[in-house]
Amino acid sequence: MKTLTINQKVFKHQDTQTKLKIALFENDSRVSLDSNSEYQFKIKNSSGYLKSETLTIEDNRLVLTTDKLKDLPPDTYNFEVWQNEDSIYPSENYGYFSITKNTTEVDGEVVPVITIENFEKRFDEAVKNAKGDKGERGPQGEKGDKGDTGERGADGVDGKSAYQIWLDLGNSGSEQDFINSLKAQSERHAPMGYILDTRTKPWSLLFDNGCRVVNSKYWNNGAVFRPHSESGTWWDKRYPTYSIPDTIMKFIRGSIIASEFKVHPWTGGYFTDETQVLSPINNGANYDWTGVASDPVSQHNRMNFVRVLYEIGVWNDETVESLGAVRK
Repeated sequence: MKTLTINQKVFKHQDTQTKLKIALFENDSRVSLDSNSEYQFKIKNSSGYLKSETLTIEDNRLVLTTDKLKDLPPDTYNFEVWQNEDSIYPSENYGYFSITKNTTEVDGEVVPVITIENFEKRFDEAVKNAKGDKGERGPQGEKGDKGDTGERGADGVDGKSAYQIWLDLGNSGSEQDFINSLKAQSERHAPMGYILDTRTKPWSLLFDNGCRVVNSKYWNNGAVFRPHSESGTWWDKRYPTYSIPDTIMKFIRGSIIASEFKVHPWTGGYFTDETQVLSPINNGANYDWTGVASDPVSQHNRMNFVRVLYEIGVWNDETVESLGAVRK
């Protein structure tokens, strides 16, 4: 079974500097990329096939910069990775990414608005200026004959549906997307708990704020991706040797706080580069995380850990900057 992961599934329209990084897997094992092979990023949407872009290789990942996608309008797209036109990832379904509108892309038109009070005032002034002096009342006229019944008018044309008007205003998506857009959007919050979702491959930690944490390298390793007795309890101050969820929960519960983490030499456990956050609250790509580690080699996983806590909303900009992260 061939599968793939992508580091960033959502980016803004006209963002041409983001790098999409893709890892390939066969039977849950990471594929070593062949520099002599050609890898193509083939894109489709609900209408059909759109285009193909050549991928480059960096650190055993396939890379595509979003400037190659600047001609695509905001929408959700599916993709496959083709190796030499005869090997296709993934074996089932597709990968996907979404391009969202930026703040300058305002839907609809700006219409000048006046209050009812202003309208009535303007109307009264217009009528006052238009009429002459009041004349004497004339005599009552005779009642006229009743007129003939007019012919039936033609049937009117059906108006546009609310969904069609939504599309005409520059939106895109299905009728369900339109219905979802009418629902009140609740503000996302920092997580308070999670479930281990074993329906996905790799397994994922699904937090109650919608974020998912995955690690394609250790996803089915019980010591790394499940609670572990060596971690102690979520309310003590021990740093787990293995368990990713135990480590995250200690910081969510406040057993260990940022100021204590800053002075502790913990190297980052099993938070390898493969530890990624899907549907993040914060965008980790906005920061250079090198300053979080005193030694970027031996404490490389420490940088990934801080990035993960930032992306799932446990730590904010001020906190990660106090730990050494630098905004790009």
